[in-house]
Amino acid sequence: MSTHTLIYTSVANQKMADNELKELLKKSRANNSSLEITGMLLYLDPFFIQVLEGDEVVINKAFDTIKQDPRHYKVSIIYKKLIPHRLFPDWTMGFNKITKESIEKIEGYSDYLQKPSIEFFNRSPNKVFELLNLFKREILF
Repeated sequence: MSTHTLIYTSVANQKMADNELKELLKKSRANNSSLEITGMLLYLDPFFIQVLEGDEVVINKAFDTIKQDPRHYKVSIIYKKLIPHRLFPDWTMGFNKITKESIEKIEGYSDYLQKPSIEFFNRSPNKVFELLNLFKREILF
C-alpha cells in the first residue's frame, strides 16, 4: 500500500480555548487511529496547519470531512503527494499550540511567524513543512 500526505491550512472562526483544542485532538486521534492516519496539527491563532498521512483514498475522505467542519474556513491544500515513508509514523495526531513565546525560542525564527497570513502559507509550502518539522520535536499536548 502506498502512503500519501496531504497538508492544508485553514483559519479558525473564533479563538479556540485549550479545552476545545484538547477535545478536537481527542476526537482526531480516535478517528485517525481507526483509519490508520498519522500526522500533526498546529494551531497558531487563528490558523490551523495540518498534515495527514495514509492511504490516498482514506486521507482524501478524511479531508472532505475536515473541510465541512464549521470551526474553520479558507481551507486550502498546501500540497498533496505520494511519500516514501511517514514522517509521523507513531502519531495518530501530534499537536502543538504555537504561541509568541514558543516562536521566540526557535533559533533563527522568521518574522513570518510574528504576523502570519493564510496567503503566505499557501504560497510557501516549504516554510509550512519547515514549521511542522520545527514543532515536531516540541509537542505540548
